[in-house]
Amino acid sequence: MNSADQAQYRANPAIQAVPVLVLSTKEDPAVKAQAFELGANDYLVKLPDKVELIARVRFQSEFYVSQRQRDEAFRALRESQQELAERNAALVTLNQQLEEATRAKSEFLANMSHEIRSPMNGVIGMTTLLLDTSLTGEQRTFVDTVKSCGESLLTLINDILDFSKIEAGKIELENHPYDLRHCVEEATELLTPKAVEKNLDLVVLIDPRTPSVVVGDVTRLRQVLVNLIGNAVKFTAKGEVMISVHSSAGPEEGKLVLNFAVKDTGIGIPKDKQDRLFQSFSQVDSSTTRQYGGTGLGLAICKQLSELLGGSIWIESEAGRGSSFCFKIVVGMGPLEVPSWHLAPVTLRKKRVLLVEDNALQRRLFAQCAELWGLTIVEAETLAAAESSCSAPGNKHFDLMVVDGELLGSDLTAGLARMRSLAVGTPIVLTVVKRPRAGDLLALGADSLIVKPIRPSLLLEAMVRAVTGGPAKEKRSPVASAFSDSLASRLPLRILVADDNAINQMVGLMLLNRLGYSADVAGNGLEVVKVIDAKVYDLIFLDVRMPEMDGYEAARRVCEKFKSGKPMRPRMIAMTGNAMQGERERCLEAGMDDYISKPVRIEELKALIKRWGVKSDSSPV
Repeated sequence: MNSADQAQYRANPAIQAVPVLVLSTKEDPAVKAQAFELGANDYLVKLPDKVELIARVRFQSEFYVSQRQRDEAFRALRESQQELAERNAALVTLNQQLEEATRAKSEFLANMSHEIRSPMNGVIGMTTLLLDTSLTGEQRTFVDTVKSCGESLLTLINDILDFSKIEAGKIELENHPYDLRHCVEEATELLTPKAVEKNLDLVVLIDPRTPSVVVGDVTRLRQVLVNLIGNAVKFTAKGEVMISVHSSAGPEEGKLVLNFAVKDTGIGIPKDKQDRLFQSFSQVDSSTTRQYGGTGLGLAICKQLSELLGGSIWIESEAGRGSSFCFKIVVGMGPLEVPSWHLAPVTLRKKRVLLVEDNALQRRLFAQCAELWGLTIVEAETLAAAESSCSAPGNKHFDLMVVDGELLGSDLTAGLARMRSLAVGTPIVLTVVKRPRAGDLLALGADSLIVKPIRPSLLLEAMVRAVTGGPAKEKRSPVASAFSDSLASRLPLRILVADDNAINQMVGLMLLNRLGYSADVAGNGLEVVKVIDAKVYDLIFLDVRMPEMDGYEAARRVCEKFKSGKPMRPRMIAMTGNAMQGERERCLEAGMDDYISKPVRIEELKALIKRWGVKSDSSPV
């Protein structure tokens, strides 16, 4: 190959990278230099040594192959880098879109939180005020139920609207002492109206040896109980639902395991379908969904909550034979207290009681109570058995009769008259599933009344009232008022409530009035800024979402007015329906001193007044 051919060869793109070994008869260094200048990779003088030729060819071939591989690797790397850059750009765009969607969702949830919590503040605030008035036992029960339902609805709202909790799957658990029996009985009473509609017996059996006060998250426990009891009532056409509780040793000192069972006589669940129960959006079959409704989320939530509470949940069931949903949780030991209803007064102890009740679980509950109260119980499952007990030769006189109203038939008056004829002069406690109208008890002829599901504390009260000849009406123990007008005399404060919602204004003013304060009202932030120029205030409760000027801007304006050298700034407390994550920090950043979410609870309100009322009186800004 002459120099012209070699130059043309190197100019061809398809083969210009292929190694060229020049074979020449000339040993001339100038010729060799020219060959390398034209692109030769090696230069050999003819005829070369065979071994040397093979070595030179092998070296150039391997070098060529490795160079090709290197070039391919660099090309692949460049393409990968380009693809990665394009994907990163797409990811940045997607992240921006997600951030915008997240921001829009957060703003929507914040608005919904505020809009829903405002009327809830009215419901819970007004029921709190109503409970502090003179009510009959019947009225107090109704108001208690409204408030309890409102609290349950608020819990549901909190779970839905807490954006961070939904997104991250995190739930913060409370850890406070609570009355275990009250929690279980409260959850049961929420489902009582539905059970009454279906004529079901609801029975709560709590082992008397179980501590009355434990430490943990009462809200989450109530949530699990309401869900399980609600399912039991929903899937049971006739019979009964029993809620039982007993305790066992905890995993460590100071801990306790609470074992719960919700047992029904309903449709039951086939064993081959039970593994689907605790999965999200799952039902045993589609016909169940059509007949009974439901989303299939309830049991999945119960599973998560029971595990968060340190326990587990499982089912024992057979098709057509009812179900028993069991779960356990770990709680802390509370103060060792003996409930007042455990101790019967002297007037009741050692009495002989005839119990006319056909339900075995109800009789078991009475037996537990009788053991605590030192009573002798004679059981009768039917009216005929009751007649036999009363007329049996040598039978001692009964001091009291407790009679299931359902056994007396539709005419309770005639049924009670028949029972009185069996034991003349013996007082009668009537148990019913439906509350009679006020004044009907006297007409019926009973000495006392108790409505199922039976609470031992109310049962004791009804029995004592019947034995001692108290007024023949259902009565609850006086409820201690959560309000105290002495707070205003101990901490005299000038208070301003800023809220654009008329109902929230009324609730805030009335709550404060019950504590002894006469507060002023502002409808928005502009009014707040103006009114503090004309009057001195110690505390300002600020709604954050108000027209014209919101609470954040109002707080900043107030702080600006009371800079150094000015009089003491009034303490500002955010009172808002926006309970989203980060809201408290945003309020504090705007210059507010504290935060309380709607619906306002009276105990929280009192605690804030005590905390900041003292500081307003003694601390500089």
